[in-house]
Amino acid sequence: MKLHLTSLIVAMLLATSAAQAASAPMALLPALATDQVPTRLQTTAPARMSTTTLEHAPATMSWAVDPATPLDARPTPFVQSSREYWIDASAEQLQRGLELTTSANGAVLRLSPHAGNRGTIDPSTLSFRIDGKLVTSTEAIRSAADEDALRAAGMDVPQGSVVFKMADGVGHGTIELIAPRASGAYLVHVFEPASSIVLTLHADRDTVIAGEAFVVRAMIAGGARLDRLSGLLSAPDGHVQDVRFERQADGAFEARVRPDPAHAGGFGLWEIHAFGNAKSGQLGIARDARDAFAVSVATARLDGAIERVPGSGKDADVQLRIGIESAVASRYQLAGVLYGTRADGRLAPVAIAHAASWIAAGNGTIDLHFDAGAVQQAGVGAPFELRDLRLINQADMSLVERRERAAVLR
Repeated sequence: MKLHLTSLIVAMLLATSAAQAASAPMALLPALATDQVPTRLQTTAPARMSTTTLEHAPATMSWAVDPATPLDARPTPFVQSSREYWIDASAEQLQRGLELTTSANGAVLRLSPHAGNRGTIDPSTLSFRIDGKLVTSTEAIRSAADEDALRAAGMDVPQGSVVFKMADGVGHGTIELIAPRASGAYLVHVFEPASSIVLTLHADRDTVIAGEAFVVRAMIAGGARLDRLSGLLSAPDGHVQDVRFERQADGAFEARVRPDPAHAGGFGLWEIHAFGNAKSGQLGIARDARDAFAVSVATARLDGAIERVPGSGKDADVQLRIGIESAVASRYQLAGVLYGTRADGRLAPVAIAHAASWIAAGNGTIDLHFDAGAVQQAGVGAPFELRDLRLINQADMSLVERRERAAVLR
């Protein structure tokens, strides 16, 4: 009897020790250079980030992923490639002859009335001056489509728009577009699908904290040299700020961009518009490119604390309690991917979990639950890793923090 009691006490002590170890506080791993981690908290005007309709009740979900599926916790920013440019043209310029340059046959031109103009140009009334010779629309235009045809094809074009494709014999080099019946302002869009001269534009991240700088890079391909480049940064509320590009040693242009925090917050993407001129021999080729990215207000951040909450039974879920520091009361969401160690010692993704909860200004926590069945099905064990950890403010669905590798669970 005494031996039985002693064994029972030892078992209870071991169980208590295991539970204490499971609930022992941990800390997030040091942030990587590519992570998005707020250095300080920010606030924003209530009108930009309404929280009055947000749910307060917590919610959580989890689902298994195929361990063989490759997942990338480091986002790859989008690279915009452009073979096009835009010109604002007045009626006087079009009547006199608007100079355009193309680097390949088959250029596609679109004329769209704008700035209150409702006039429509009939492509049959157009003519072109090429090498000093006047060429009619019949000779210069291979095909054309008006607003109705474009909308029927699924294009959302401004009222009065017309598109036409240049014939191969006249669409390469410097040409003058003449529209004798033009009235008002027009936006002229030149697209060269067959051109090898391509302007690429990309930011070094897809999301940035308001007020923090990021780098935008532009390069030209196709044997041309980028002569100059200017840019504008546009916020969803209509605010515009200049972007200054500087030439780099490799011929590319880079700009350090810092979105104005006064215009951050709320839904919608910011857009950077770069426009410049490339030299190909004696020919100057204009190119425009646009890229979009998100700007977040750091209303909250991870406070560095993470705790594995002990469960009941060997088949308990993996539950992680993660600390949040908030400057603005809102409903915040956490998302993360749990990795486990396979028999060969390599890590494999096991499950994805999302959780959301209302957090008042100050400090709070959100629990991520990873289904135990997913862990068992994947056939993995400790050590586990929490990766691609994201903190989102559901008031505007902005990503306020992201970590590629968040924590190791022994």
